[in-house]
Amino acid sequence: MIGGRDFDESKYNRVIQAQRQPGSAFKPFVYATVIDNGYQPTFEVLNQPVVVKQVDGTEWRPQNFDGSIGGFVTLREALARSLNLPTVRLVQQIANPATVVKYAQKMGLTTNIPPYESIALGAGEVIPIEITSAYSAFPNQGVRMEPIFITRVEDKDGNLIEENRPHGSEVLSKETATIMTDMMRGVLDFHAGPGRFGTGVGARSKYGFTRPAGGKSGTTNEYRDTWFIGFTPQLTTGVWVGFDRQDMSFERGTGSSICLPIWAPFMKVAHDTLGLQVEDFNQPPTVYKLEICTISKELANEECPSTTYAIFRAGTEPKTRCHIHHGREKSQQRRRSAHRT
Repeated sequence: MIGGRDFDESKYNRVIQAQRQPGSAFKPFVYATVIDNGYQPTFEVLNQPVVVKQVDGTEWRPQNFDGSIGGFVTLREALARSLNLPTVRLVQQIANPATVVKYAQKMGLTTNIPPYESIALGAGEVIPIEITSAYSAFPNQGVRMEPIFITRVEDKDGNLIEENRPHGSEVLSKETATIMTDMMRGVLDFHAGPGRFGTGVGARSKYGFTRPAGGKSGTTNEYRDTWFIGFTPQLTTGVWVGFDRQDMSFERGTGSSICLPIWAPFMKVAHDTLGLQVEDFNQPPTVYKLEICTISKELANEECPSTTYAIFRAGTEPKTRCHIHHGREKSQQRRRSAHRT
């Protein structure tokens, strides 16, 4: 835990005391709400301009970070690319703000988050240690781990006085957490052509962090706060970089350009120093990993020119084969792979 630059200069611990807007780092709570209510990562949302009428009568017209628009995108792609327009539509049409707040609170956030549409883009404030701890529920199959700062106290002779052991509580179903983990892996691994890639792909291409991992970047209005929170099966780490003064900001600095360069090298060193083996995420038997056609979103045939794998809750997976590209079906063994992501 690093709460500031210099403890002698300031004893204000931003990790446990600061309340800052998370920006898009809040989006996983929106998507977890949607997934937990029966939607699948292949569900498509329109990536077009949207108008939000606010309580004071004014209109809010959010935009994607790069100003782009498009057609329908899957939930998985929308989260990986951190698209604002589809996320706002989810809050308007599927996961209402009050419900999202309840999920965020259940996952460990204690700050006052106003239940308005702007919640989709992280307008409410959070405490860094709380949102990082909440993220730990995704790789732990829905169990949020309580942060521990002191693990063991001994006297001068080495006798144990006190020991703190990890404590967790279930805040999401195993299925929802597993699907969300796979979707958040797309932040680091999704790449579908020019302009269509996850906001954290630099962890792989620039910083050589190759372990199975997921996460989410975040950037607030006027570039005041930047975030990257991510995890492997063994470790969850959050990075916030910003200013104490609200009138100060970065010049076009984002979570991907400022926090990711801290997060990825730290994760490499931390895993190596702790001697942690490379592991993949566990997947319960109630979740299937299936190969689907990226065009029809149906089970892939041999003739499908572009396919991808997606995670589905058992009983909700696609039942029909691609009706666009006819041909021999993919083998059952290939579609229902071993229960690992």
